[in-house]
Amino acid sequence: MNREKYYIRAYGCQMNLYEADVISSIMDKAGFAQVSNEREADIVYLVTCSVRNHAENRVLGRLNSLKQLKKSKPDLIIGILGCMAQNYKGKLSNGHGADLVVGPDEYRRLPELVNKFTQVHKPQIQTEFNTENYEGILPKVVNKTTGFVSIMRGCNNYCSYCIVPYVRGRERSKPKEQVIQEVNNLINNGVKDITLVGQNVLAWNGDGLKFLDLLKIVDGISGFDRLRFITSHPKDLTIKHFDVLLTLKKFCPNIHLPLQSGSNRILNLMNRGYTKEEYIQKVKKGREIIPDISFTTDVMVGFPTETDDDFKDTLDVIEQLKFDFAYMFKYSERPNTKACEIKPQVNETVSQQRLTKLIEIQNQITNEKSKELLDKTLEVLVESKNGVQFYARTKTNKVVIIKEPVETGKTYLCKVIRVAGWTPIGKIINN
Repeated sequence: MNREKYYIRAYGCQMNLYEADVISSIMDKAGFAQVSNEREADIVYLVTCSVRNHAENRVLGRLNSLKQLKKSKPDLIIGILGCMAQNYKGKLSNGHGADLVVGPDEYRRLPELVNKFTQVHKPQIQTEFNTENYEGILPKVVNKTTGFVSIMRGCNNYCSYCIVPYVRGRERSKPKEQVIQEVNNLINNGVKDITLVGQNVLAWNGDGLKFLDLLKIVDGISGFDRLRFITSHPKDLTIKHFDVLLTLKKFCPNIHLPLQSGSNRILNLMNRGYTKEEYIQKVKKGREIIPDISFTTDVMVGFPTETDDDFKDTLDVIEQLKFDFAYMFKYSERPNTKACEIKPQVNETVSQQRLTKLIEIQNQITNEKSKELLDKTLEVLVESKNGVQFYARTKTNKVVIIKEPVETGKTYLCKVIRVAGWTPIGKIINN
């Protein structure tokens, strides 16, 4: 008898990529078989993101395509998993044709829900909150070079624009032993670059230990080369973090530190818990303690009541701190969040104009940062291949393209010989 086949696609953050591997592990253990093409599958899972409207629209568009596929494969089971499932629940089955709607805390039940749907042919909706951390499950290792370990789930910050606490629940930290077990599992599968992930990794705690304690423990594990973490909340980042990071052997000097806005008034409305001045001081101190560190960020424009002066404050921080890279986007109203109550909303045309200006300035900075690498020798880890070129990554999280034969998963020294757009092109100098 052939095993039922499933296909899984994750949208959004690193946590969703990690949880896709958790789901794969659960399904494989239950006797299902993973395939790499949705047309071969009996079950299609979409692990979804609800952080912005654009992310949801991508999933809804994919869902419409799957509904068309189901016309030729009437037994196809479509599952919407993750944040959108938690947010919209039954609406995804009633209005969009999902057969399974399963929230982030209910993945253990997927095999059971598949079987039940097969028996009764009625949508299965499971979106209860609990304290799930998926202890005892080792995520399936797909990429043999890089890997993620979730150290905590949920968020207690309740930023006024953010839906995460409503779809992910309260913060809960994964026990140290489980983190170590997952790290070793990645190492045993050949992973060289490990990222600890969570909605706010700096808030991890357990058995009287804090995040920096956990980081030291993981850094001391042998068998892998590079250690990263994401995401960090600026209000929780301290000088002590930089002092400790400087002492770690495997830490890659890159921190993703979401700014969101450079206006103190808007930051207060966002409930971010820090000021523009505090943020700037932390980044400058980080660069002083760890000179080669790179900072990336998230920036939002068009938050309710944002004025031209507020936007200028944001541009001021961007031009002053010169981030290596930034994810930039317009404010997207999320249901049930406090920002929905803040009036007036910013005109869509104005928001787009501000975003265009912001992107123009940051792209120029990113380009300048890349040109600074010309003729420099960098240590890169080759992560993947696309056609005749390879994608490698520096410790500071910059992607370098290599156009000569190299081995995936291996570290090389390369010299940056030119910059295409803002992507460095490297030539290997040690083989």
